[in-house]
Amino acid sequence: MVDRMTSSSDLPVADLPSASFDLPSIDEIKRAAEAGQRITTEDVSVISQVESELTGSGPVHGGPAATAQSLAMRQMNYDTKIDELTRKPQSHITQEDAREIQATEGRAFNRPPEAGSVSAQVRSIANRNEALGLPPVAVDVPVYVTKDDAREAQHAESTVYGGQNPRGGMAAQMQSAADKIEYARRGSE
Repeated sequence: MVDRMTSSSDLPVADLPSASFDLPSIDEIKRAAEAGQRITTEDVSVISQVESELTGSGPVHGGPAATAQSLAMRQMNYDTKIDELTRKPQSHITQEDAREIQATEGRAFNRPPEAGSVSAQVRSIANRNEALGLPPVAVDVPVYVTKDDAREAQHAESTVYGGQNPRGGMAAQMQSAADKIEYARRGSE
């Protein structure tokens, strides 16, 4: 964040000596975050140094350095949450995941997430999963897909996709699994 800013109305440039720029105000730091700008640990360090030099006693409680530190930590928490979600199969993303990422994204950038944001995309995936009846299943519970399960998934999927079931979609995969299970059962009888 700091290394991209150059004017006194923006946050300072990190590689300039601290005396060569003005300390950004709390509002300027918040506006930078609201605009989607990342606040790095280097930004926090430079702002803390300048604030310490100006006050002679260290950063001020609730001042620019504290605000920058808080937003930087919130952005790191947001990144951590994104990493957790990317490790999950899409079919296991729930409404709770969508709520958590929306709250985390809002805190990280000091404003509610907009349409097209990461949290909006996660919400869309969660809505689709809910419509298809795809809540996550416990890992230690054996799961068998029946033809009835596949039929229900096909109905839900066709509702979502305007009467069509996409080739290779979840309902098609469920139908295939149900067919294989039925074939295996018939073969063992």
